[in-house]
Amino acid sequence: MTTKLTLFTATLVQDSALSVSGLDRETSSDQPFALVDGVPTLVGRGLKGAAVAMTKRFFDPLPRAVSDDIKHGALRRSAWEFSDATTTGVPRIRAGVGIRHKSGARAGGVLYDREVIPTGTKWQLSFRVDRSYALDDAEFTEAEGILGYVLKEHWAKGRCWLGGGAARGLGWCHLEALKAYRFDEATYELWVTSGRSRLPTALAAVPVVSPTRSWCLRTLDVNVSFGEYKPKENEPAWGLDMLAVGPHDTERAVQATGDGLWAKPAWATRVQTPDTLSTDRALLMEGGRPLLPGASVRGPVRHAFSRRERAVGHDVKDPHLVQGDVGEDDPAGQVFGTARKSSRILIRDSRAEGEWAAAKLHLHAEDEFSAGSYGSAKRDAVRVLRGMFPVRIVVEGATSDEVERLVRVVDHQVALGALGHLPIGGHKTRGAGAGHWQAKPWADADVAKARDWTLPKESAGATLHGSRATRSFIDRPKAVHAWVRTQTGVVTELLTLGEAAKLAKVALGDLLVAWWCDPTIALGLRTPPTTFGREWPAEDDALHVDEIAFYAEHSAWRAVRTSGGARFVFIKEVPSQESDSKRTHVVHTPARLHGFKRFSSANTGQGDVLLREWHVGDEVLGFTLTQEQR
Repeated sequence: MTTKLTLFTATLVQDSALSVSGLDRETSSDQPFALVDGVPTLVGRGLKGAAVAMTKRFFDPLPRAVSDDIKHGALRRSAWEFSDATTTGVPRIRAGVGIRHKSGARAGGVLYDREVIPTGTKWQLSFRVDRSYALDDAEFTEAEGILGYVLKEHWAKGRCWLGGGAARGLGWCHLEALKAYRFDEATYELWVTSGRSRLPTALAAVPVVSPTRSWCLRTLDVNVSFGEYKPKENEPAWGLDMLAVGPHDTERAVQATGDGLWAKPAWATRVQTPDTLSTDRALLMEGGRPLLPGASVRGPVRHAFSRRERAVGHDVKDPHLVQGDVGEDDPAGQVFGTARKSSRILIRDSRAEGEWAAAKLHLHAEDEFSAGSYGSAKRDAVRVLRGMFPVRIVVEGATSDEVERLVRVVDHQVALGALGHLPIGGHKTRGAGAGHWQAKPWADADVAKARDWTLPKESAGATLHGSRATRSFIDRPKAVHAWVRTQTGVVTELLTLGEAAKLAKVALGDLLVAWWCDPTIALGLRTPPTTFGREWPAEDDALHVDEIAFYAEHSAWRAVRTSGGARFVFIKEVPSQESDSKRTHVVHTPARLHGFKRFSSANTGQGDVLLREWHVGDEVLGFTLTQEQR
């Protein structure tokens, strides 16, 4: 039987913290996480945007059933449907700061924080490809295979970047338990009636299609280690490389000890390490282990690159002085991105792997004359004494030449780190940050163009599967100007379909083109109510409505239920300027009746309508339907 729908399910696992912008709430965070009724939510719109962005790397052109463009004419609805995803995790606050290139000090006005969901959080995903919105079987197969390819060959292999700050380490994810299901009419009906719980047998393999565009992807894993510094293995250590990365101010005074070893004085060797320590400056932790944010690596790498470019005479702008808009000619901007062009170098957050050790060090400033503690400058701070952080760097681009240039930049900076000349984290001038960098070989995941694909030609009479609306819209007349008079008032009667029809008929006469209504929720209804028609409703129709509109070619009557009672507005074009009329710009917009089958309303059938919109300045005063055709 013909496939009606393809469903992809998977578990999304975070390899780093995730930041998805939400609405401002009662929070002090500059960038709150998206919450719906208090539940962290990955909005389907954002998931689809990330999938389409990844798709455009490997497929050109995209089928209109995936992502349409106005250059093709009237926009088509996408066959890809992405559901929201939720989790039980709790957002944490992650601090961010801008560092000046020349001084290494904090940049003024660039201290911010954002809410993030911690590493390791899992999300259940559900994606659909609907055959109804594809032009034919070939376009549906292409849309289905493209999504399968992106999910299987890239998202499942760790190249899934979501939310904000991917280049700085946030939003790195991968998929697990990826499955695909195809529904025909029978299995789809069974799935719906079971509350979307009974699935058909999963496909033996996720459907994929070959890419139609080349893209280069290179991955470098670098182990950044801290601990004893031994230039020669068999000789005594020359010193101790430590790491300091501070948390948000709200976590600054309390240090979680996690699952590592903590240095103790000789007299306290048998004392059990508490779960938390009080301190003046805590260490950033995540999941019981020290965290090295990608931003803490990316910043020093960019600064070292900028210093090198300045040394050879190139002009490099400090992005904090120009709000990130360094320009396309800036050498650092070409490598690390600008306000208008995203970076092609991405660096992931890293947590300490294996055994790690830390200590709370007591520090003070020394008085130059007495050599004693200077005033009240006694403090303590937490440092990582031993630990290894696996840092992952991904370089991507459309051509091999572009990527190789970026690879050489990264190699040079990693070489500086291997020599101990690229300190990271905080307190770089106080004995912290000079770790030992050990790079593995670059991993090549380049994608080669395997075939050509062209957009199918759509004739004026072509239809979507299932007798969807025709592909052509009603011809759009040229924009004109018209004088419009507006009348408002109160509906004293109960707002029902019949009573509204009586009032509208007085205003419009018999010049009805069509009517539409939004029924009030009524659990006693046993059949779907009619919500759209071309003939006047019966005056004794008792269907309660929250909103209703009656359209004539050059006028419209509309009523809505409000907290202060039902109110109406009557908009009518007049032949010339009158004392209470407004001059409007009239724009015609074609639209379509899709004829969905649902219980909330009777099927409207398929057809086209032409909207006549009255614009006053930048706002739409109202609209009516001038034509309706089947």
